[in-house]
Amino acid sequence: MRVVVTGSSGKIGREAVKALAAAGHRVVGLDTKPGADQFRTLAVDCSDFGQVFGALSGVDNFSRTPDAVVHLAAIPGPGQAPDHVTFDVNTMSTYSVLSSCARLGIQRVVWSSSETLFKMPWGDENPPTFLPVDETSPEGPQFHYALAKQVGERLADAFVEWQQGMSIASLRFGNVFSLGDRATLAGIQENPAGRRANLFGYVDAADAGEACRLAVEAGFVGHHRLLIAAADTIVDIPTRELCARYFPGVPVREPLDGYASLYSTARARELIGYEPRVSWRQW
Repeated sequence: MRVVVTGSSGKIGREAVKALAAAGHRVVGLDTKPGADQFRTLAVDCSDFGQVFGALSGVDNFSRTPDAVVHLAAIPGPGQAPDHVTFDVNTMSTYSVLSSCARLGIQRVVWSSSETLFKMPWGDENPPTFLPVDETSPEGPQFHYALAKQVGERLADAFVEWQQGMSIASLRFGNVFSLGDRATLAGIQENPAGRRANLFGYVDAADAGEACRLAVEAGFVGHHRLLIAAADTIVDIPTRELCARYFPGVPVREPLDGYASLYSTARARELIGYEPRVSWRQW
């Protein structure tokens, strides 16, 4: 397929491009900061509807609109820009991509939502309703970045209703770790409580990129929300002990043996065949 990847120079973007290209897809990137990778990248500000619509209308080496768009362009986390900028950029870029795709007849969209639209940060006053968290867990954004992700998912609901046959996957990524983040592991093990706020979760960037490929190739229709996480936690403490120590009284619905993640990826496995392959314990 012909696939456009926005945010192609980011942590997930680089890995999504690799995974798609390795599977034989033709990839073009859209990014405000084109990287040095060996694929074509166009300089596009995805918060500008006109730029997005123009880019998705067709580029020379596609000669027509793409078959799918993987939308990863965004301010990648809270605290990296003023709140109003984060909300504006992230909501407008998602709207620009979804609206352009619907208008141009591009039926497949995969985009980076976030685990943060649940009631994070988790703690004594705000514990999970149950463990492991899954797509049915109550939402309750606590900051502007998370609110923008929730708005993006509501936009996806609307566009699949308006555009018959459209498929949108909102991939709710956890804390994404790339090669450069691995130096933080020692500090995490020294202070595991510091990771309580996001349930000790993470996902390797390569697994996140592979999830994008799988979602592009999956044959579903409609809008689906999917948690994408590693199979294990980021700390060297058995998961049952983590639950007893940090979330006593929270119902546990699964055995959670060993170092099992507190985020369930069962729905992603069922719908797109996602199986996390990378663990920090093997880095």
